[in-house]
Amino acid sequence: MSFWDRFRKKPNAEESPETEEKQKPEWNDIVYTRKDLNIHDAVQRREYVQNCLMQMAEGGRELDNLQFEYRTVTSYLQDMEEIDALPPEKHRQLETCAQKILDHEQQREQFMNRKSRMSDQEYERMDQMGDRQIQDNICKLADAEDLQKRIRNDLKRLDAEHQAYDFRADEVQKALATARGLIIMCAVALGIILALLSGVHILLKLDVTYGYMASILAAAIGVVVLYVKITNSEQEQKNVRNTVTRLILLQNTVKIRYVNNRNLLDYLCLKCGVQSAEELSRMAQRYEQERAERERFQDAEKNLDSDQQDLLYLLRDIQIKSPEIWLHQTAAIMDHNEEVEIRHNLIVRRQSLRKRIDYNREVVIGNAKAEIEDLARSYPEYASEILDQVSRYQAETGMD
Repeated sequence: MSFWDRFRKKPNAEESPETEEKQKPEWNDIVYTRKDLNIHDAVQRREYVQNCLMQMAEGGRELDNLQFEYRTVTSYLQDMEEIDALPPEKHRQLETCAQKILDHEQQREQFMNRKSRMSDQEYERMDQMGDRQIQDNICKLADAEDLQKRIRNDLKRLDAEHQAYDFRADEVQKALATARGLIIMCAVALGIILALLSGVHILLKLDVTYGYMASILAAAIGVVVLYVKITNSEQEQKNVRNTVTRLILLQNTVKIRYVNNRNLLDYLCLKCGVQSAEELSRMAQRYEQERAERERFQDAEKNLDSDQQDLLYLLRDIQIKSPEIWLHQTAAIMDHNEEVEIRHNLIVRRQSLRKRIDYNREVVIGNAKAEIEDLARSYPEYASEILDQVSRYQAETGMD
């Protein structure tokens, strides 16, 4: 598979609209502009191509992680399809085993006869994740929230810096126009003064040699000063344009991180059923207390473990890839509505992953690739150099 073919979009029949957090639109858009790029400058040209390649590499790494999670969620859905397709006899065995487990759980709830610290859905979600994954998710959420704040601050700072340089560019342009106008005015003034001196000399017969010398000297000094100012302004204008180009490239990289991190936050919140790391931490504490109480009463249900083992055996016998998760959702075997709800949650998770996969494949990788290809087509004299740079980057990073 070639470097480009790997990232071509595959058909997706599961696209559906999702509610997203309101973001600044310009933070989601990846901008490529050559307005202020001097493509004939070797350094600027290499930096521009290198930035595109780095964006593709970052998108590729994110794509690998997303595809692994996507395959995991897909395997859960395939397990549900396998159970739905079972022969009636096998399905009845599963239902019988699942019913026993449900009966024991109901007895335990009745025996406890207390108000739970958390809903069954929250408990099952936390129990399914496990202690290690809960702590991992808390750390991931906290890190992602902190990173989101820092990225947002970086974007605000870059926006402000970009605006400041745009303002400075306008000032420099006005200074250039003023200086050039002053040169013209000096020339006109010198002409008028010389004409007046000539008139005085002719009409009054006065010696105006020093007047000529003083006028020409003053005009020369003025022109030199204005020329130096114009030269300095033109150099500053070039520097400002180069800085604006680098700022745009940097903003693109930060925007990618902003969108990917925002999507990661949304997915983690969706996966854990919370709105923040603090909420998940509080839920984890309640979960620890709830689990301790449930475990004390679980000893009275000696047959529960046996029934669960029987269910695992039946699930493994029908080649279910992740049989353990069904211990926490036996109601889905008995209740079609529960199965539909779980399936819907998995589909929503997979759609979220697909959206992130498409973003990295089409927007991050696809646009960067298209920009490099268009650059090579637009400037064929540099096409060989650009392709060589791409090849070297592939060899250094191990990209296909």
